[in-house]
Amino acid sequence: MKPEYNKNMVSERLNIALKKREMTQTELADLTGINFSTISSYVSGRFEPKRTPLLEMAKVLRVSPAWLAGFDVGMEEEVPSYDSSSGILTIPFINQKLSAGVGENYLSSDDISIRKIDILSSMARGIDKSTLVAAEVIGDSMIEEKIYSGDIAVFSKGMIRGSGIYVINYGGDVLVKKILFDSMENKVTIISANKDYPPKTTDSDCVSIIGKVIGWIHLENY
Repeated sequence: MKPEYNKNMVSERLNIALKKREMTQTELADLTGINFSTISSYVSGRFEPKRTPLLEMAKVLRVSPAWLAGFDVGMEEEVPSYDSSSGILTIPFINQKLSAGVGENYLSSDDISIRKIDILSSMARGIDKSTLVAAEVIGDSMIEEKIYSGDIAVFSKGMIRGSGIYVINYGGDVLVKKILFDSMENKVTIISANKDYPPKTTDSDCVSIIGKVIGWIHLENY
């Protein structure tokens, strides 16, 4: 069941979050890069934030974007938890599909639902564990990397660390692909690990990097 939405609660929840984090509107503006007068209009309820500023504020305030938007969900953002005795890391597993093919629609924060999945902490060695997310791969364009349809990809949100396998938003589609960066030409090449899918080179501004894939779990092994 989709959480109930109350559009009149955005300003109220902004005030709650600011108080809980002991943060001023000025500090929120500085940390998000959003103009102070715009922040003030959100807090007062004169205007409602669109998706991008809402996500930025939720990130800085460390709250769930869906909660901040007014949905009947928990305030705290889902983050990984670690059991040192077992070496098991429990991370969010979202219902966003990652296309290894022609494309999966990008889900807004309103449509994302979250479960949990356990992985070995060794998979995340040297990675900020709080950034980890898992999602299911759909399609056959990464089979030469041994990423198959139905596998679960684990990625680090916001990580850009050299060429490699990334989760990207390209033209409104969420894809898992090999990415080559050409900083000199401000280009990226999107590569499928399947000869049936030709590579595409485009301007860097046309590709939004969601995160870098750090590993994957085969369906039959989970």
